[in-house]
Amino acid sequence: MCLIKKLKVLFIFFSLTLSFQNLNALENRILFKVDNEIITTIDIFEEIKFLKTFNPEMNSLSKEELFEISKNSILRNKIKKIELTNFVKELKVEDKFLLNIIKSKYPKIGMNSLENFKNFLKDNNLNFEIIREKLTIELIWNDFIYQKFNEKVVIDRNKIKNEILQNPQKESQIELLLSEITFTINDKIDFQNKYQKVLLDIEKIGFKKAALIHSNSETAANGGAIGWINENNLNKNIKEIISKLQTGQFSKPIRTSSGFIIIKIDDKRESVSKFDLTKKIEEIIKFKTNDQLDQFSNMYFNKIKKDLKIYGL
Repeated sequence: MCLIKKLKVLFIFFSLTLSFQNLNALENRILFKVDNEIITTIDIFEEIKFLKTFNPEMNSLSKEELFEISKNSILRNKIKKIELTNFVKELKVEDKFLLNIIKSKYPKIGMNSLENFKNFLKDNNLNFEIIREKLTIELIWNDFIYQKFNEKVVIDRNKIKNEILQNPQKESQIELLLSEITFTINDKIDFQNKYQKVLLDIEKIGFKKAALIHSNSETAANGGAIGWINENNLNKNIKEIISKLQTGQFSKPIRTSSGFIIIKIDDKRESVSKFDLTKKIEEIIKFKTNDQLDQFSNMYFNKIKKDLKIYGL
């Protein structure tokens, strides 16, 4: 980070630190502008509160790191909002869909109604309407990506079926708890610089916090957590690479259609279930479909980000 930018970050956080307990005392300054969308000190303040509430590990990050994470999170949201307004009349979803994403994203807090979620946010001094818009944009973006790219998803059902039948199926299956850090590059020098920064932060502050800072995937907000994945659902290249890893280890960058991915094995377990060919085929198809849509989403996002002018960075 250059000296001017570093001084800017420190100034912002000096103001935020002094005013953290008093939002009314915080000077609301415009920091960045994306098209007609502005990002202010209040936005950064609210984003940090939100991220820290759902990611306790962020409490140990430096002010500069908190600023970068919150800035990147807000920028991603604003860019999606700008793009979506070109295609939809109103950024609005039904409460039942909003509750579904709340349940899926925040299972640890056990929310079973919007009222409970509102009360949780109120107890943590968080603005429900700001978070509602954030989650609404995420829902509409996912639907937009599906509608735009679903027909481009390539799945060979017969190939999947033959691969399953060619490999003896055991009732005992290996499942992996995975996390990721994804990033894009401009050239080889950029790759080396980014990779070294990621490695240094993984060593210094751990994989989860490094994902919060560096990853550009949707999982970044959750410390890169992907969840439990049946190892047989992974594509051959990734499966072969991570099969050599022990629990707690992470891979070197793996090239994907939208950039690079570093995968970490957080845990392993055996699951026992009766083999069902049809169910297994559908499970793999669903996994591969979601994986391809994620790739399309990242590529499309990177494209529109390049086309937008971002002032203040």
